[in-house]
Amino acid sequence: MDNCRTNESPAQKAIRLLGVKAIAWECDLTTDAVYKWPKLREGRIPSKHQPAVLALASRRGVPLTPAELIGVAA
Repeated sequence: MDNCRTNESPAQKAIRLLGVKAIAWECDLTTDAVYKWPKLREGRIPSKHQPAVLALASRRGVPLTPAELIGVAA
C-alpha cells in the first residue's frame, strides 16, 4: 500500500487511515486517549481496542490487518 511510511507505528497508521474521532467513538474513548497511543508502548494499539479498530476498518473498507495493528511485518 503506502511503502513510504515504513517507520509508522500501528497506532499512527490506524489514526491516519481511520481518524482519531472515529476510533475514539468506536472504542468508547476520548480523542485524547487515542492521541496517546502512538506515544505509549512503541505505538501499539491496546489489545482490548484492537477488535473495535479492525471492525471499523472493515466497515469502511480500509485494508488494515491484525498483523498491522500489532506491528508485525506481513
